[in-house]
Amino acid sequence: MSDCASNAYDAVNYPSFPLAQTHPDRLSVLATLFGLSPAPVEHCRVLELGCGEGSNIIPMALQLPGSRFTGVDLASQPIASGQGMVESLGLRNIVLRQLDIMEIGPDWGIFDYIIAHGLYSWVPRQVRDKLMAICGANLAPDGVAYISYNTYPGGHMRQMMREMMQFHTVHVEDPARKIAHALDLVSFLEQGQTGGGTQNPALKKELEHIRAYQHHALLYHDDMAESNTPVYFQQFAEHASTHGLQFLSEADFFEMQDQLYPPEVREKLSALAGESVVIKEQYLDFLKCRRFRQTLLCRKERVLNREIGPEQIMGFSVASQARPVSPNPDLGSPALEAFRGPRGAAMQTDHALSKAAMVCLGEAWPRPMPFEELTARAHACLCRLPAAAGIHDDPEARILAGVLLGAYSAGLIELHAYVPYFVLEPGDRPTVSRLARWQIEHGRSLLSSLNHAAVKVEDPMGAALIRLLDGSRDRAALIRDLTEAVLAGNVSFPPESSAPPTRQQFAEKIARDLEPSLIALARSALLVS
Repeated sequence: MSDCASNAYDAVNYPSFPLAQTHPDRLSVLATLFGLSPAPVEHCRVLELGCGEGSNIIPMALQLPGSRFTGVDLASQPIASGQGMVESLGLRNIVLRQLDIMEIGPDWGIFDYIIAHGLYSWVPRQVRDKLMAICGANLAPDGVAYISYNTYPGGHMRQMMREMMQFHTVHVEDPARKIAHALDLVSFLEQGQTGGGTQNPALKKELEHIRAYQHHALLYHDDMAESNTPVYFQQFAEHASTHGLQFLSEADFFEMQDQLYPPEVREKLSALAGESVVIKEQYLDFLKCRRFRQTLLCRKERVLNREIGPEQIMGFSVASQARPVSPNPDLGSPALEAFRGPRGAAMQTDHALSKAAMVCLGEAWPRPMPFEELTARAHACLCRLPAAAGIHDDPEARILAGVLLGAYSAGLIELHAYVPYFVLEPGDRPTVSRLARWQIEHGRSLLSSLNHAAVKVEDPMGAALIRLLDGSRDRAALIRDLTEAVLAGNVSFPPESSAPPTRQQFAEKIARDLEPSLIALARSALLVS
């Protein structure tokens, strides 16, 4: 990797956060579904290339003390920041190293999971080849490598916008001014898409992608980087093949499905692809005009099973944010009920046990529930006993597994190989995870949840509450200390009227808001017992 790449990430910090799609749990589930025998999540070896400050693998290391983690990045400042976090948390199962990945060799040993997020498309050709070589040489026999990258055909539009911004900022060196000039161009182009000008829907959509960035650093590094090379999926698969690797799946299982297309499209897709999953994926990219992929690779010699059956679902835990569309779903009858997730995915079923199971999952979110427990709870919800012989001999449980497989294909449920530890009830002395408290104390607004998601906290009162949730305070103490913080001017607290509130009014307002805030933190998987 070039020195200028290092300087760019040292000059402009790249915001990083936990990525659920890279977690060994996700990788293990997909590997198992397709017939591999991956290392257990609780006892595995993980390597992350381009780890930044470690915001993705440090939460993994905290949750999985029996696993070992190594992070590598060329930029020195992010690594130094991450090392400080590791030391403060007292973690002994993770190492972060400031290093050029060109120096990594077979002597580094074998890893069960290799992660490279936001690296492949953003480095020169020789570094892309080295990344793939590391996966080929250092991946365990049943290991999984995760690589994200920009793809064509959607990448053509992104490259078009990148080239326009490069033209507009060609004489600007300072990163802050370069970002400002790029945004100035975006504003100019947006103005041209309104009024009497000639409108271009493709350009308008690309401008919306840029405006959706939550940090300007993402624009600077993702779209304006020195290297940014999309590839067609088939080219990526061929590159992997030269290093003894094969396509396993996408990190999001639903991205591989074609059920949303009309029957005639699915038939044509099948005819075009034949027996080749790579060709099918390439044509899916054409259909979606895909611009970004998160691909999982495994060793080429492993024989994969592409025929996934409902019985495989029984071996996992299940989680879902989906809620019934009806405010009063009819669970016991054969009435059809619809369930919808936060991203718009939906399903319908008239199977009573499946309807009850979806309701149970919604009530338990974000905790994953082992399939056997889910089946028992769903039966209890219907006021009946599960089959005495167990789930594998229960016809109703097998139907449920089939419904859940369909829901998984639609992106409506999650499958998990292990259940992370957190509590759904605040308890008498609520306690936030020590990583989240460390992040708040160091001015972070994105916190790492215990189910490996990013939780945004922008409210000053919410941040102040999290600082106090170290397990030493009951609710009375929390109300007292939050009130003192407001009165001391340490926390801004908008009054409910124009008149200055009294201490008693502050305390009453804090008392009213406290329990909903604690429940929200619990439901964000931030609390431990």
